[in-house]
Amino acid sequence: MDRITMKKKASLGYFDTRATDDVYRKVGNFSRLTMWVDDSMIKDGFLSIEVVDNSMVHGRSPQRVKRVLNVELSVGDFKNAYHIDMTQLDHRYAGRGIAAKAYRYAMKKLGVCFQAGTAQSQGGRKVWFDLARMTDLVVWAQTKYGKPEVVETCDYEREVILPKKEIYDSTSSREIYVFASAA
Repeated sequence: MDRITMKKKASLGYFDTRATDDVYRKVGNFSRLTMWVDDSMIKDGFLSIEVVDNSMVHGRSPQRVKRVLNVELSVGDFKNAYHIDMTQLDHRYAGRGIAAKAYRYAMKKLGVCFQAGTAQSQGGRKVWFDLARMTDLVVWAQTKYGKPEVVETCDYEREVILPKKEIYDSTSSREIYVFASAA
């Protein structure tokens, strides 16, 4: 996996909870936030997750609530896991651990396994660091055809590591992939 930098702040706008043509369904609540999922294309290998803050409404439209997090997922090389293609967190909610909590909630409620993106920002690496520290999740790394190894955490870098292999910015020809699922 590669380390990348993301400089642009995201402002995600509002989510309409009563849209007539909407395919989203409410999954549930965690940490005073609500998760919605679009699983209409799940047979094609795509899943979209929206996390919203119901306490922040748009003007006189109480059904339009603040978008906090958007996660786009797809099935890739590993058929038993959803690859995280893109995650966006509204800059007003940064630093609260919301992405890791949302991933955990989605894995438990939807019964899915997540695969880390192949390019990770500092915030993305911190999310996987947080996931690895959660006792009710299992986070592991493996090569395409290799044996899974449970990851460790590096407090200094705030990222997941393997004792004898580089996960990030590796010069090896074999790419290492990171996964998480409910224990």
